[in-house]
Amino acid sequence: MSLLKIVPDSAPFNPEQREWLNKFFAMHLSGQTGESCTPAVKVPITIIWGSQTGNAEGCCKQLAKAMKDGFDAEILDMAEVSADDLCSKENLLVVTSTYGDGEAPDNANDLHSAIMAEDAPKLEGVNFAVFGLGDTEYPDFCQTAKDFDKRFEELGGQRVIDRVDADVDFEDPFDEWKAMVLQTFGGDTTATAEVEEEELDLAFGKKNPFPSSVLTNYNLNKAGSQRETHHLEFSLEGSGLEYEAGDALAVVPVNPESQVDEIIAGLGFKPTAEVPTPDKKTATLRDALINNYDIRSLNKKLIIAWQANSGSPFLRSLVQADSKEHYDDFIWGRELIDLVLDHPADFGDAEEFVAVLKKLQPRLYSISSSPKAHPGEVHLTVAVVRHDTHGRQRGGVCSTFMSDRMDGIQPGVFVHTNKAFRLPEDLTKPVIMCGPGTGIAPFRAFLEEREATQASGKNWLFFGNPHSETDFLYEDQLSQLQKKGVLTKLTTAFSRDQKEKIYVQDRMLEEGAEIWKWFQEGGHFLICGDASRMAKDVDAALHKIAEVHGGLSDSEAIDFIKQLKKEKRYSRDVY
Repeated sequence: MSLLKIVPDSAPFNPEQREWLNKFFAMHLSGQTGESCTPAVKVPITIIWGSQTGNAEGCCKQLAKAMKDGFDAEILDMAEVSADDLCSKENLLVVTSTYGDGEAPDNANDLHSAIMAEDAPKLEGVNFAVFGLGDTEYPDFCQTAKDFDKRFEELGGQRVIDRVDADVDFEDPFDEWKAMVLQTFGGDTTATAEVEEEELDLAFGKKNPFPSSVLTNYNLNKAGSQRETHHLEFSLEGSGLEYEAGDALAVVPVNPESQVDEIIAGLGFKPTAEVPTPDKKTATLRDALINNYDIRSLNKKLIIAWQANSGSPFLRSLVQADSKEHYDDFIWGRELIDLVLDHPADFGDAEEFVAVLKKLQPRLYSISSSPKAHPGEVHLTVAVVRHDTHGRQRGGVCSTFMSDRMDGIQPGVFVHTNKAFRLPEDLTKPVIMCGPGTGIAPFRAFLEEREATQASGKNWLFFGNPHSETDFLYEDQLSQLQKKGVLTKLTTAFSRDQKEKIYVQDRMLEEGAEIWKWFQEGGHFLICGDASRMAKDVDAALHKIAEVHGGLSDSEAIDFIKQLKKEKRYSRDVY
């Protein structure tokens, strides 16, 4: 075998690196071992990640393990990387998620801003590849990855692999991208299998959710409330699953049988027709629609595929116009059943029909319990989504499953680790928590954790909801925690209890002097809840507090908040 065919001249290495790699892989293929087959020069690879919940970071760790031979691979948190740092990187791999309205993850925000700036440094000589994680249900799908990929090229970088944008079911696309990376940079693609073998040691996880017994399920809101918030307790006995306060629990939902039957009747298929499932198995059409396929969410890709099989003039004009605004207007408040009934399509068979559908995804919920307080259990605080649109009653697929259709079922669950959302390791540090509505979930867990660990640091909770009489979630428990001295201060914002609406950010501004004092004492600030509005308003309030009570200028306040994030004293679990 010619050595040059192992690592082609097109691979992005200098001649010395290519020579050693050819020698190394030739010896490896011939079965030689020992120090003689270790290259003196390893290929330098820098892997940087931007992650809000940990998926991108996990991907990077997998990639680094696959590069253990022949490479000098380093993994860096984007929060630790400057734009100038990138200039010296010979081979750069970027793995990043996108959250909210196309925003960069918190740890990637500074680097993203610096790269997008007009005075960003040139990246000539930098070979790069980008992998994006996102959700096609959001209009700005993988926007952060797209921004990095485009901007790196504009700054003179050399793209060596086309960007890959992965939907929520990202494992297979990532494995394919990882194989391309290894092949392009001269690696051994069989290393992928070695890394994945570690996952098989876990009996239960994402690929094999644990069938959990539901211990408790009740509505936290009182009679007369316009909201419905369920407290749920699941058993983890026998699962081997472990979690920490700050993590999330994934719940695998089941679609309503009545709507599945309506869809099948509208399409004219037999419920017993055999179809493939997303996990490469087979099931009857009815069972597959109940357990395996998303029958709620519409997106551009589905509408285009549906229109190709439909005679609907409206869908034809929608697809031809290709307007994001028009797509968004049509999708809002509609589901698959609306296409079936209002824009009939003629699919050749049931298998052709399910081919246009997405996999039914598990839903992530912030865990609202400490494992120290509730061993063998995990608790959730779930807002049940119900609304009427376009003449039909709708509901969140997983929230209504848990509230209405979970009796007699052991739902599949698994733990999603979120290392970016944690209490301070120093138990003496003060903690300020801001969680309106179901955003209180992780803070119930944190308060239980602080009690269990006998943390001496002060704890302050900001909580908000519409009405104190009906919507004060966990009121009794919070009152007890106050009496015990665990919850030092509780500040509430019940928006509809007075003429002028009051929100948590308003209460924060009122308490600005005290908040600033806690920051000066080394305090940590944690927030959980809506990313698009509440979290932005709270962030603006923090900047204002830094200016008014810290005496900082606008730019100094911005730097202060950035420093809090770098010190991991400002953490967000937002969605």
